[in-house]
Amino acid sequence: MRILFFSCISIMMLIMSCSSDVNSYPVGEDFIENDINIQVIDTFSIKAGTFKLDSLITSSTGRILIGSADDEDFGHLISQSYFQVRNSDFSLDDDAVFDSIGLVLNYDTYYYGDTTRVQTYRVHEVLDYFEPYDDNTSFYNTSAHLSYDPDPLGEVTKQGFRPNSTTDSVYIRLDDDFGKEIFDGIQDNDINTLDDLLQNFNGLTVIPDAVDSNVMGFAFSSDTTIEDNSSLRIYYTLKEDDTDEDNDQVLSFYITSEADQYNRIEYISTEFPELTEQDITLSSEDTNDEIFVQAGTGICARIEMPTIRDLNVFSDESAVLNAELKFFPQIDNLYDKESLEESLLVYIVDSQNRIISQLTDFDGSEALALLSDDEDEFNENTYYTIDMSGFVQTILLSETDLEYAIMIQFVDYQQKTDKMIIKSLGDSFSENIKLSVTYLKY
Repeated sequence: MRILFFSCISIMMLIMSCSSDVNSYPVGEDFIENDINIQVIDTFSIKAGTFKLDSLITSSTGRILIGSADDEDFGHLISQSYFQVRNSDFSLDDDAVFDSIGLVLNYDTYYYGDTTRVQTYRVHEVLDYFEPYDDNTSFYNTSAHLSYDPDPLGEVTKQGFRPNSTTDSVYIRLDDDFGKEIFDGIQDNDINTLDDLLQNFNGLTVIPDAVDSNVMGFAFSSDTTIEDNSSLRIYYTLKEDDTDEDNDQVLSFYITSEADQYNRIEYISTEFPELTEQDITLSSEDTNDEIFVQAGTGICARIEMPTIRDLNVFSDESAVLNAELKFFPQIDNLYDKESLEESLLVYIVDSQNRIISQLTDFDGSEALALLSDDEDEFNENTYYTIDMSGFVQTILLSETDLEYAIMIQFVDYQQKTDKMIIKSLGDSFSENIKLSVTYLKY
């Protein structure tokens, strides 16, 4: 008991010596000798690292991601997209004459990497029935490949992508025999319904070259009235209108369900070969005192604050009012503040990096990492803050040591491949990642 008593006294002296009085509030004659103080503790030790989620759902994201890019911090990733196209119109005039078939991919403004570099896309026909394996209801970034014909239906090599263009697109001319087979099937009434189409045609996959280039985002919509909508298009003419300049016709097939499209994102080489399982955390000590986040691949930052429970020495004479975590993203000439996300997702994870829940504040509301809006010419005030009040309360009220940490990830992490590096820790009491707890002492 004496050992326990002196241990508590030691912890209290350490914390008090590292805290700062904010104010003192005498509350009446009965408390003249026992003022109420608001104090701040900001010397909690921090353990940080990087881990990788086993898998991410990449179907129903609403974005086609295609490309290949090399990054000195993360490695070389490639994103291959699969999709199924449909149509409700299966009527062709007997006088219709097949011309050509092509895949049109419309930009949706997203890109990652260098848009000026050359990239080649190859389109292949999917041979498997378009559904997830193993009775899953969704496709994942690590889902097994649906099998496809190794011989491409068509390809295009392009330089100078224009992701912000509302009128430009990527057009890939496909094999005429492939297009004419679908065309003849409709014209001969062998394909009269969607079921008929899907029995003859499972879908397409677009595969980029494995070069250091870019990952592009392309838009699609179930609203078939949208003119700039990615689609498979059969071009044909009508014999009876040979003299008419407007005799060109188009039969379009759209991705009408987000569930019928997914992106398979994977590393073909990685700077994190150790991250083979989700429960493996790569300490910041082994990564040049930095931690990492990347969307699409499941790479997440882990921040642990193992000494929060030491606050329990004040349990009978204090109450937590607020808790805030601050961290600084790496900024350089290629990655300025304007490119940073306004907010990031924060989850609570256990010692095995299993997600427990999304982080919430005292009131149970979603707590995000929010980018500071301070004027900052030299990026000295470019940081994120997280309301940790709910987290700290959970740790303090638990009867056992939960060994919980927080996980940082992009809000739309299933739709992109963006990265973030969180500044070096230096030591466990670094200014770059700091937890501050404000408490009422009485």
